[in-house]
Amino acid sequence: MALKRSLSFRMLIFLTINALIGTGIFFAPGIAASIAGSDSIISWMLAIVISILIASVFSELSSMYPKAGGVYEYTKKAFGKTTGFTVGWMSWIVANIVIAMLIVGSIDYLSIIFPVSYTLKMIIAISYILIINYVSLRGISISGKMLVGFSMVTITVLSLISFSGSTAINLNNIKDIGRIGWAATMPIIIATFYAIETFFGWESVTYLSEETKNPRKNIPKALLIGTIIISAFVMFLIFVSLTSVPAKELGASSYPLLLVASKFFSPQIVEFIALLTVVTIMGSAASWIITTPRLIYAMSKDKVLPASFGRVHKKYKTPYIAIILQAIITILVILSGSYKLLLGIALPLAIMMYVITILSVPKLRKTHPHLKREFKLPFPRIISFGLAALLIGVMIISTTFENILIGSIFILLGIDFYFIATLGYHERIIKMFSDVFAGISYWFDKLFIDKDISNHILNYLSDVTIERVLDLGCGVGVITNKIAKEVIPTSGIVYGVDFSKRTLNIAKTISKKMDIKNVEFIRENFYNLSKNKKVDKKLRKLDAVVGVGVLGYIDRLDFILNEIKKRMRKNGKIYFVDYDYPGHFLDKPIIEDKVELHQLFERHGFKVKVWRQKKLFWTYVHIYGEKG
Repeated sequence: MALKRSLSFRMLIFLTINALIGTGIFFAPGIAASIAGSDSIISWMLAIVISILIASVFSELSSMYPKAGGVYEYTKKAFGKTTGFTVGWMSWIVANIVIAMLIVGSIDYLSIIFPVSYTLKMIIAISYILIINYVSLRGISISGKMLVGFSMVTITVLSLISFSGSTAINLNNIKDIGRIGWAATMPIIIATFYAIETFFGWESVTYLSEETKNPRKNIPKALLIGTIIISAFVMFLIFVSLTSVPAKELGASSYPLLLVASKFFSPQIVEFIALLTVVTIMGSAASWIITTPRLIYAMSKDKVLPASFGRVHKKYKTPYIAIILQAIITILVILSGSYKLLLGIALPLAIMMYVITILSVPKLRKTHPHLKREFKLPFPRIISFGLAALLIGVMIISTTFENILIGSIFILLGIDFYFIATLGYHERIIKMFSDVFAGISYWFDKLFIDKDISNHILNYLSDVTIERVLDLGCGVGVITNKIAKEVIPTSGIVYGVDFSKRTLNIAKTISKKMDIKNVEFIRENFYNLSKNKKVDKKLRKLDAVVGVGVLGYIDRLDFILNEIKKRMRKNGKIYFVDYDYPGHFLDKPIIEDKVELHQLFERHGFKVKVWRQKKLFWTYVHIYGEKG
């Protein structure tokens, strides 16, 4: 089920503005001024140039691959699925920390107006997370309208502060800018780092690609125009701030922009602006909350995260499992109280995520030169490698080895999810586990499969004359041997196909001990049945095809069902049994959905029935019918 496309270009502009403005603009002017003094205005100019160039990188990439995965999709296409997963996982970790920091930062601003205890802070934060995630669940249309409202508040706040400060401009406050020498240059470079953090967030806009009208054109344009609009606002605001308030005084303030506002407005109006600032920062958090689950959705659809994360709500057409997961993780980060430590960890992860994404441009220019690009980054090699080197330099200067090490541990945690998600789709992994646990599989099949479901399969096949049967993914052959012995005549044959050598050896040993002659076990990949001419010739004109626990391990179900269809006679029987686990974490979403199962088999000419056999730890899903 696909996401609903409802976002217009105009709405995307506002969403970009909302995504790019976080806590940075409300704190960074003071931090940058405390480091570089009035020269910090140069830092902001450099940060704006860098930000527009990074926006241009994202514009080119999003015009090539307008997918919900964003950075995951771009780096996967450039460097492979494993690198793509790593970048997507880093982006998701960073997003969760950013959301927590934005919410906590906004509540800290609220303390200017009235005291906020830790308990009240947690109540407000968690309530807000739940409300925004509920809005996100209801659909991108209502979410988009809400984010546009937040964007209007953002523009209002920045305009009010700029207007108030502009009445107190004194150019003497910046008369010392442009000093020459390393002593002046180094602070400018460090201050640039704090300034550029203000603009981070381009990736969150790209996650909305599959819910945007004409995303190939609209996403790139929105990224560039939105960044330019924010850059203009920010540059004017910084100019006003540094000329209306001495840099030393600005750098000493915990709330520098409110200090600027106080130059013109009364204390009551300043408090009102502080309240609007809270709304602005909360709006930026809402943008991340709404967009980030789309990344999880895209990665799960691409089978690098568990497939259950990719489920789409039937009514609202939103990735509801990803949204629920996002809400839980964000609340856990908030409750941990360690968001300052986590922010230090997020910094190197964010920079590495941007570096790999930026380097995707020259790589894709080389590997996919003819792929259509609505926007092209000028001088791609010079700009991409220059930006990458600059960001790595900033990371080396601004972070610690400890933070990099902890960040690496966070990445390794993602490997568990990657392993679970890809386990059922990598032939080598399946072979390895099948071989290692072949003996255990035999006893499991004897205790559960033979006891619980074999009679259902045998009874169904016994209703008609059946002589040629295929057991797809036969494993240790418990069902295969039973069909050969109890259902088909000795003149018939049952083919058991699997690609695990050890399990097939066990199956052959059992058939010999039971003196079953009319069975043959074939070691072959399901996808290569047609390529192996000898096997292809054998597996024709089948009367029945069965499979137990095999659907969850098949990546291309449509391909396999088409293979089965062309090998069966008319009115041939099928009987598949698979597992539906509580919580649906390990099973495929399609196993859970009766309607989708019917539609899947009907597409390939099978009339099927589905019934569910509940057990203590799982539910067997029986799918049986015949070729039309």
